[in-house]
Amino acid sequence: MSDDQLKKAVLDAVDALTPRLVQSVSDAVRIPSVNPKYPGQDYDRLVGAESDVSALVADLYREAGAETEMVTAERRRDNACGRIRGTGGGRTLVLNGHVDVVPALQPDLWTGPTFSGQITDDAVLGRGATDMKGGTVAAAYAALALAKADVRLRGDLILQAVVGEEVGDHEAGTSAVLDAGYGGDAVLVCEPTNATDGPPHLSTSAPGLLWFSLTLKGRTAHVGWRGRTIHPTLDGAALGVNTIDKYWVIYQALRDLENMWAERDRHPLFAPGHFCIMPGVLNANPKGIDVPFFLADTLTVDYCVLHHPDRSNGEVRAEIEETVRQACRRDVWLRENEPEFDWKLDWPAYTTPSGHGLEASVSSAHAEILGGVEVGAGPTKSGMFGVCDITWTAAQGIDGVIYGPGVGKTAHAEDEYVPIHQLVTAVKTYALTALDYCGVAESAESADAPQ
Repeated sequence: MSDDQLKKAVLDAVDALTPRLVQSVSDAVRIPSVNPKYPGQDYDRLVGAESDVSALVADLYREAGAETEMVTAERRRDNACGRIRGTGGGRTLVLNGHVDVVPALQPDLWTGPTFSGQITDDAVLGRGATDMKGGTVAAAYAALALAKADVRLRGDLILQAVVGEEVGDHEAGTSAVLDAGYGGDAVLVCEPTNATDGPPHLSTSAPGLLWFSLTLKGRTAHVGWRGRTIHPTLDGAALGVNTIDKYWVIYQALRDLENMWAERDRHPLFAPGHFCIMPGVLNANPKGIDVPFFLADTLTVDYCVLHHPDRSNGEVRAEIEETVRQACRRDVWLRENEPEFDWKLDWPAYTTPSGHGLEASVSSAHAEILGGVEVGAGPTKSGMFGVCDITWTAAQGIDGVIYGPGVGKTAHAEDEYVPIHQLVTAVKTYALTALDYCGVAESAESADAPQ
């Protein structure tokens, strides 16, 4: 069978499987697999749903001919793993996706049930459709299409559907399955890569992420004495200090640093201003009571930081701490009462090594599906808008790229959905990528050759 015939057989198989693909994505979305360790959630109520999605995906792995195993590092949180063994002499490709999702907050703002899995003429709706059950299921269907087309690869194809990604819990998810032997020469992480509903982008870079909190202390007093605490000729801090006022000193310093990043930390794959220092949670009050009749003497603010991929987390952390220290030196109270830092999450950035073979394979496959290589229809390259598990595969020496279906602007937002055309494009791209990267066994290549 010629290369063109082989590819046509695979693509025809994807087309034939498309109704099932859409239904499988819907079935997966309907399982409310909220990460049980997500802050503010009830672990005991939620644990186990991730395993239900993994079981669904594992059935697809088996149908595709994979040796399938549940790898469980934490009870009732199963990772589905599959290995389709090659005939030998080829490279091993890992397709990685996660089964956990973030909570569906404020359901009254959704136009339908949050985990509906509703299928429309052009999309599947519900929490997790984009982030990232669409990509996880698409990877399984790529393997199934290869099986339906009777393709034997030279290298192994490894399939991973893991838990824990949404909170960086890679020890229970991606790192656990790698430790169990489900690694390879390269990884294709199937996260959503386009902010809109156009074809998937190719991402070769992801920002670093830090989560930290700052805690400030003040001195409470009756609201009637506020004027005497803030007027420069009166009592000042000896009478009272409102932590909310003092926070704005620090807020503005970090906001100025964020603005400087937008000018200084440019990257060709990210829009100016993408790298950010975002205050996301703010709690301030008079200690032990939530009324505005006292000066607030406690304040805690949580920040999420996304930074330039070429910078280390340690470098960025030091810059943020020094920025806060400098701001405090300019304030009489804060100079003697610096806020306390609590660094909660450290997620390093990632960049695909230059010239990595998987990048070329994905680009060629995408181009062939959407117009042909000769017209230059390769995927748009952009930076990953958030972080993903490619950080943890790289930590174990497995580099790769990020490419997957989904509308990034709906991730973690209301009315999340995944377009069906993106699902189909992703499945076809994954399948043709495997042909190119892993290589095709001689029996498949020569089955129709003249005798």
